Amino acid sequence: MLDLFGNTKTMIDKIELKKTWDLFVGDNGFTEVRILGRFQYSGYFKSFENLCAQLEPYTNMDDEQIYFVMNEISSDCYARPQCEKFLKSPKATTNDSNIISRKFLLLDFDPVRVSQTNSTDEQFELAHKKAQDVFRFLKEKGFSDMVVAISGNGWHILVCVDIQCNEESDKIIKDFYSYLNGVFSDDKVDFDTSVYTRARLTKLYSTYAKKGANLPSNPWRQSKIVYIPKEITPTPLEKIKALADLAPKEEPKVLPNRNYYGGQRFDLPTWLNEHGIVYREKKSGTSTLYELESCPWIDSHSDRKKWDSALFVDPQGKITFNCTHSHCKGKTWHDFRLHYEPDAYSKPQYQPQQPYQRYAPQKQKYQIKDELPELGNKWLCMSDIKKVDLSQIESVKTGFFELDQKIVGLHMSEVTMLSGSNASGKSSWLNTLLLNIVQQGKKIALWSGELRSDILKTWIQMVAAGKENLTPSKINEGKYYVPNHIGEQIDQWLDGKFFIYNNEYGTKWEQIFNDMEELLKVGVKVFALDNLFSLDIDLFDGDKNNKQKELILQIKEFAKKNQVHIILVAHPRKVMTFLRKNDISGTSDLTNAVDNVFIIHRVNEDFLHAIREFFGTQNAARYESFGNVIAVEKNRMYGVADLMVGMYYEQESRRFKNSEYENVVYSWRPTYTQVQIVEPQPTQSQQQVANDDFEFVQQNSAPF
Repeated sequence: MLDLFGNTKTMIDKIELKKTWDLFVGDNGFTEVRILGRFQYSGYFKSFENLCAQLEPYTNMDDEQIYFVMNEISSDCYARPQCEKFLKSPKATTNDSNIISRKFLLLDFDPVRVSQTNSTDEQFELAHKKAQDVFRFLKEKGFSDMVVAISGNGWHILVCVDIQCNEESDKIIKDFYSYLNGVFSDDKVDFDTSVYTRARLTKLYSTYAKKGANLPSNPWRQSKIVYIPKEITPTPLEKIKALADLAPKEEPKVLPNRNYYGGQRFDLPTWLNEHGIVYREKKSGTSTLYELESCPWIDSHSDRKKWDSALFVDPQGKITFNCTHSHCKGKTWHDFRLHYEPDAYSKPQYQPQQPYQRYAPQKQKYQIKDELPELGNKWLCMSDIKKVDLSQIESVKTGFFELDQKIVGLHMSEVTMLSGSNASGKSSWLNTLLLNIVQQGKKIALWSGELRSDILKTWIQMVAAGKENLTPSKINEGKYYVPNHIGEQIDQWLDGKFFIYNNEYGTKWEQIFNDMEELLKVGVKVFALDNLFSLDIDLFDGDKNNKQKELILQIKEFAKKNQVHIILVAHPRKVMTFLRKNDISGTSDLTNAVDNVFIIHRVNEDFLHAIREFFGTQNAARYESFGNVIAVEKNRMYGVADLMVGMYYEQESRRFKNSEYENVVYSWRPTYTQVQIVEPQPTQSQQQVANDDFEFVQQNSAPF
């Protein structure tokens, strides 16, 4: 059975499911299996065969996620109404009080991505590498061998334990998760600290992760156990506690935050140097760690090991103190600072602010400007304003005739927002647009937070080459590639004109913004940011909406000041109707502030049905022959709205065209004889991917 995208519908994989059952449940145990989706279903099972039979009807649902309780459940729960069957919307399911003992601790590594989507292969591999790092780290700390599993979108490590449930062990485990989060979480992979609870559900390994649409770029993946130790040996609680004791401790709430003076962030390295404290600095996830050669109370300890205390500084500037010595239990940054600087909190220059305001720097008061000759009159008469010829404003053509006829082109000093649902063709349309701009003699720059630069280059080369210059692949049937000599000529044409950002420098907006300014010096006139919501905008204050507002205002100012055009790609919210401007994710300030809003649609039955409802059957008929449609939702310069421009998509080259038979000849094209065609061989990284795929099916081999 196939889904809309030609993928096989999921069925029960009894071999993988039996492996999960034997490891976590066994012949004499039972567990709760829970199905979460549009509705919740729950069932308690002692019989493996009955579980398979009861589970079968639910595996082909597109939105179901199937989980189970991995720890030992009180036998009383088995008598609930959902005994040996699934019950819809049950009144009671397993909670923390129903767990007798912990048998496993779940370490969950999930790539950071847009919500309600499956991870890409690149994101999946980032989680894989993070799990590798943690696995090695815990082994070095004396942990017993651990189970490794694929969750579907990320990776799991399952620490084998045998821990009786009580408040003390709960606290140790929670602090253990807090420590790992501080050391290993970053802006690309999230370590989930919420899974420390006793009744934690985890993926029923063998079932599929179905967070979003099952696309080639974001596929459903089967969860599975990829490594089981030959001998299951519980890790002693003492090993876990040793790391839990290093977790950042909460400062007492009665103390004000003393880390800011006059709106300035406390400079911890300078303070440490001033007081002669020997330290070494390192990054610890999103925090900064200052390991101390010794703690201030070392003389009172029998254990005089070095580097066993530390200060953590989180991204907001909060400082916490930690030490492994029992005598330091309860010591905080407040105590640490007073030890070296007794009058630190009584100095006259420190002025505590009002409650709920003391954690934020004081906002600078706006200075009213007097009227200045160089700025002109504050209020202008009509005759004071110089007339402008709109046709003389610098712009670039999009290369799509009907679009250019109605909006003239993309004007310098403006910002355009491009959106569309998954698989609508946003990236391919953007690549075609950018090459059309280069063809006009303009230099462009592209930042893609979601695509590797080598893959992006391949796609751009295919658009530039066109169908007639591509060669069918002998490796992958129905696919095409750019011959080497064609690719080299395209590279030579685009060098110095088309710049792709190196994602190794990260996704922080302040970094990218700085590097965009560098490209102004070489004459770049058009910048494209794909995707807007992959940018790290933590430099702005306030909540998510305020950060987005500040970001869009800064982008607008950049475009206006430097007379460039900026294109922003943004994902829409998930809606079941025809996408409109208000369906673009984020605060309304985004679409209100930009000058143009384009939404790309793929012409299919859903689109045609929706467009008939919005624009009528007669108007919808003219778009049936097209592959895609660009909808102009907003155009500030000329007031164009609800314009629908049909386009044709050439699948082989990933190129968008004005007509089915259009063949744009870009300037790379040679005028001399053709060179012999050689199909590119798989790269070392591609070969490694193939090897990794093979390793996933090995049993009881090395986990990574």
